[in-house]
Amino acid sequence: MSFRLKKRRRTPRAPLNRPVRVKIGSKENNGRGIEVGIGGMSLWMEPVPKKGQMVTVTFSLPGSARQIIAMSEVAWSTPAVAKQKKGRMGIRFVALPRDEREEIRSFVTKLARHYRDLHIMLAMNQWKMDRLKELTEAACVPAYSDLKELKERVKKAMDGFRL
Repeated sequence: MSFRLKKRRRTPRAPLNRPVRVKIGSKENNGRGIEVGIGGMSLWMEPVPKKGQMVTVTFSLPGSARQIIAMSEVAWSTPAVAKQKKGRMGIRFVALPRDEREEIRSFVTKLARHYRDLHIMLAMNQWKMDRLKELTEAACVPAYSDLKELKERVKKAMDGFRL
């Protein structure tokens, strides 16, 4: 017996640990980006809007001062649970200008290369600490306590780049 898992996304996404402003009607809330791709993004926010609701998101990519503004539709949302202070949601970009779409595509592609190099270096157990530090900075990997934690983060991020 075999089965196939349905792909959730059509395009790869890259980790994005950045502030995001979300406008729902006339109300504006702050959130935190989790990951981004040319098709949409996921983020932490409270309160989370309902599935199907239209929102406008404003954010910037690491290394860029340019503000990206996109009309979006809430694809899914999960309210905060007892321990968490924020809910989680995924949005689908509905209106995104071509140049902003290309900026996101370029960011995801560049980050994917850095993560791939980092993944290879960690998998081969050939750690040159200066190169490791350089790659983690280029890949925008936040601080990590040990190499095992770094390997887990890179592995998890690599899943987002694969289709």
